[in-house]
Amino acid sequence: MNLYFRLIWLMLRLPWIKVQSDPLAPAKLTMRVHLNDLDLNMHVNNGRYLTMMDLGRLHLMAKTGLLKPVLKRKWMPVLGSAKVHFIKPLNIFNKFTMTTQVIYWDEKWVYLEQKIYKKNILCVTALFKALFTSKRGKIPASELMKYLPPHTPKPLMPDHLKAWIAAEKVRQDEP
Repeated sequence: MNLYFRLIWLMLRLPWIKVQSDPLAPAKLTMRVHLNDLDLNMHVNNGRYLTMMDLGRLHLMAKTGLLKPVLKRKWMPVLGSAKVHFIKPLNIFNKFTMTTQVIYWDEKWVYLEQKIYKKNILCVTALFKALFTSKRGKIPASELMKYLPPHTPKPLMPDHLKAWIAAEKVRQDEP
């Protein structure tokens, strides 16, 4: 089961989630590791982290106020790439907090960073590039950002994001 119970629980809570005043601040979502999250090594499966991070990005859309305009326009989120570092394991019944935050955008992509903490210990960090599509094609990031509060500043591109984008470009240029 692909986290349907967690998804349903989050969907039921979405109408009451308060929009945060700073749309570029990290949105925090707390969860607990369940038995079906584990692999044969008895810690959270690599793929499960990515699936849980899907919920974090849905939560971020609610916290930034983007969820309603996205749903109204029937835009669909699509990931273009991910870079994940697994630092410390999460084990059965561990409570953890996931932060999700927009860290940059360009003409096409919105770049997000997600981190998972157990207590105050960083366990997983990930970078994602994402965009939205509609029946008419890809939605420019600038169109999406119009639904953030007025005068939301575009963040400066962090150095670690520059390095990742450069590394991706090299990989794409290979035969």
